[in-house]
Amino acid sequence: MRLLFITFLSLTIFVSCTSQTEKADYNPKAIELNNKAGEYYQIGKYDSALIFYDQAIELDKDYYLPHSNKVNIYLFRKDYENALNESELVIEKKPDLAEGWTFTGMMYDFLGDTINAKLYYKQSIEIFNHRISNPDKKKDLESNRLNRAFSLILIGKEKEGKEKFKKLKSEYPDNIMIDKFLKLNKQDYIRQVIGNE
Repeated sequence: MRLLFITFLSLTIFVSCTSQTEKADYNPKAIELNNKAGEYYQIGKYDSALIFYDQAIELDKDYYLPHSNKVNIYLFRKDYENALNESELVIEKKPDLAEGWTFTGMMYDFLGDTINAKLYYKQSIEIFNHRISNPDKKKDLESNRLNRAFSLILIGKEKEGKEKFKKLKSEYPDNIMIDKFLKLNKQDYIRQVIGNE
């Protein structure tokens, strides 16, 4: 998994890259349609992109990526209700996607529903904790620890989150993303990601 910062900035870009694992898990035609939609998205033809995303979803009801991609279009259009609905579908279809739980929590926070936001952040932290303790996920340990620290800040445990970032900085002094995380203000970051400022 990429760093949360990169994940969510790219979550608002939603390039339609598909890993080899996803190619094995999802209908190849649905992946092709999702990628075609991504081409339309990149040139600003959002209505066409939405049509192809919907066709991909129709072909493979379990394929979560087109929903993620639709979120970005709705955010760009400031259609927050549809963005939230699509974000909910992402985690319904891929409940182990901690980044999806964090992002949906940020949507709720942005819309003023702090109670739901905290529930979603809590779930993301639990998934990150599981990943961190999983020996099979060691190659992603740094990014999962960074993402968890950011979710801690979002849930309101800023001191704990910042301490985890500082510890990570001492372990990975060349990681400039940690410096960015240490300077982040929760509300400004949510506004930048969700509000497209």
